[in-house]
Amino acid sequence: MNFRILPIPSEISDQVRGTMVSPQYKSLAAAASVANGYGPCRSCLKVFNQGVDRRIFFIYNSFDGHSSLPDPGPVFIHAEKCEAFEDAFPADILDLPVYFEAFGEDSMMIERERMDRNQAGEQIAELLSKPGVRFVNLRNAEAGCYIAKALPSE
Repeated sequence: MNFRILPIPSEISDQVRGTMVSPQYKSLAAAASVANGYGPCRSCLKVFNQGVDRRIFFIYNSFDGHSSLPDPGPVFIHAEKCEAFEDAFPADILDLPVYFEAFGEDSMMIERERMDRNQAGEQIAELLSKPGVRFVNLRNAEAGCYIAKALPSE
């Protein structure tokens, strides 16, 4: 693969777990509860075991460090520390409804397409190869919230 999938930074997850406040929006408290949805966790990128796993809800700006326009939205992480995702394409995401959103300069969306679980890697690689595309956000196609980011490999 000529790209890498990035979960939210571990520093963000660790801060939320320690303070129960969104690190990017200090006036917004986080909340913990038993998972009543599949997620996925934005740190390990695995789906939640509904009715069993405890998760933390908080507001996260997925454009932080990538664009000047903020894009705050709700995300969930496991309440207990989990291993941050570092692998090829996250297997748990293949069975979820996902959009790939390609962004360029100044947060300009260049293209959006629904993920085909059999072509996900090829779809991301193709989007990242288009002129002007800087990164691709993976977004839940049901809830509309941010999942992870795809960047070209260094």
